[in-house]
Order: sequence, then structure tokens, then C-alpha cells
Amino acid sequence: MGRLVLLVVLAVLLVPAPASAHGQLAESVPAHQSTVTAVLSSVTLSFSEAPPASATFAVTSPSGISLLRGWSHGQPAPLRSPVQELNLVNGSWQPVYYKTGFPAVLSLSHLPELGVYTVTYAFSASDGDKVSGSVRFDYQGPMTTAPPVDMRQPAASSSPLAWLWWTAIAGIVLGGVAYLLHRRRPPRARAAVASTRTRSTRPRR
Repeated sequence: MGRLVLLVVLAVLLVPAPASAHGQLAESVPAHQSTVTAVLSSVTLSFSEAPPASATFAVTSPSGISLLRGWSHGQPAPLRSPVQELNLVNGSWQPVYYKTGFPAVLSLSHLPELGVYTVTYAFSASDGDKVSGSVRFDYQGPMTTAPPVDMRQPAASSSPLAWLWWTAIAGIVLGGVAYLLHRRRPPRARAAVASTRTRSTRPRR
């Protein structure tokens, strides 16, 4: 009986488990643990499926400076080497090979120092598996500075000065219209108005 239990336990332990989650990292540019001597403007991570919009990425310098300006999906392209994932089919894990990479392009602000840079990623794959990891590369190229920050603010269309300006223009236009209407009255009408005003201002005896 004990020998039978041992055989069952060994059979369970020998069942192949999935090598990695869906959406795993297939390749990166720069490659993991590579040395880079040319200036970089971006880092590209290619996965076996496109990362969702909720994916989080980070790029940090050797001293911990955050360098990520944003990321976007790149154009799918063939992988240099197919990536194997294991899918559970009828109780057994079957290998599936992915030949297309789905890039995430990470834009860098600058390269402030020499040393090892770290790129991290984390998201949920289409099957719910959690995908996370990191890529590191040693940068030994020219150092660059961050682009200047534009401190100018767009003018607000509803600012108080704008309202005062339009109010003044409206007042001028209305005043001009009233003046023209007054000038276009017949002489008799103007005289009658003036006579009425004169009689109304005479003191009563």
C-alpha cells in the first residue's frame, strides 16, 4: 500500500507544469544583461501577446531616477526565436509555439548616468495570469539631459479680461446702433420729443 501511494505521488510530481504565463516576455531591445554604447530614445519589450492598456512599466537609472515618458503599442513583428508556452489540453500540458512578438515601446526622457538601467513590467494576461518581470542593461554611452519643461500655460478663453473686452465691444456697438436710430427719426418727431421734454420741465404756477 505504501509503495502504491509513493507511485501516485511521484506521478503527480512528474506531471509537467506550465513553463510560463501567457503573455510572457519574448525579447527586448536592448537585450537583457547587454551592454549599450549608443544613445537610446526608447526601450522595446516584445511579448507573446499584446499587453493591455492597463499594463504598468517603469525605467529607472542606476541611481533610481525615473526615465519613462510614456509607452505605446508597436507593430507586431516576427520573433527571432519562437516562444514556447504550455496549454492544458485534456488533462495534459501541450506545447504551443508563438512566432509573433507584440511590442510595447517605452519612450525615455534622457540617459543621465552610466551603469545598469532597470526596466520593469507588470500586467494581467488574457487568461488572467499575472505577468511581471524586469530587464537590465548596462549603459556605457554618452550621457544626455532631460528636455526643457514648457512652463507656459494656454490662455483661458473664459478669463476675466476676455469678458471685459467683449463687454466693451458690445457696449460700443449698442451705443452706435442707438445713435443711428435717433438720427434717423423725422425732424417733426424729434421736435415733438423736445417740446414734450420742455413742457414737462416748466414749473407750475
